[in-house]
Amino acid sequence: MTPRVAWIVVAAQLVATVARAEPAEQRALAHLDRGVAAYRAGDFARAHVELAEAQRLAPDRPNPYRWLALTEVELGDCRSALVSVESFLSRVAAGDPRVAEVIAVRGRCASTGTLHVESTPSGAAIRIDGGAPIATTPTPDLALGVGRHRLTLEKPGYVTQSEPLEVRAMGVTQARYALVAAPAERPIYQRWWFWTAVGAVAITAAGVTYGLTRDGDARLPPVTCGATGCHP
Repeated sequence: MTPRVAWIVVAAQLVATVARAEPAEQRALAHLDRGVAAYRAGDFARAHVELAEAQRLAPDRPNPYRWLALTEVELGDCRSALVSVESFLSRVAAGDPRVAEVIAVRGRCASTGTLHVESTPSGAAIRIDGGAPIATTPTPDLALGVGRHRLTLEKPGYVTQSEPLEVRAMGVTQARYALVAAPAERPIYQRWWFWTAVGAVAITAAGVTYGLTRDGDARLPPVTCGATGCHP
């Protein structure tokens, strides 16, 4: 092979490499744009799909990792978010203006844990620290601040359960409960206070009857009956 022919072969290979690389970069940018738009719209699941594809097509670019970290922390997946944070930081200079935002993600993960709750039967409303119901069992993973919380489960026909729990940083706290059926409500005549009340009424009535009929009661004046009738 002459030097000229060899140069032509090398040049052709370079052109082919660039031709293959350019569409991948373009596709990565398109996925990145769609992922960022979905993130800003609050559709974090869709954003993650698009951003992961952008990262796959352009693994050396830092921006997909940045947006993945932001998205994963919104999804409550701090474990993956921390990997994305470190991947981003390893690809940019320390003075990059985006670093502070990504460092904040790392700090947020350090103070956030994940809670997963199940119950038997399912469908119990979940309250955290006495607040309004936020989900029903079984839950998707819930992001909570690290530390002690009180979890309350409520379901019609079952006894309300309220238990303390500890949420760990960057981990998943599993909580499983077996709900206890509430006792069936007894008829009114089977309740202790019903017969107590009935007895009290009966004793009172008997006392009144006795008081009205006993001899010499000052409340009843004597009655005298004669030819013209009975008169007090």
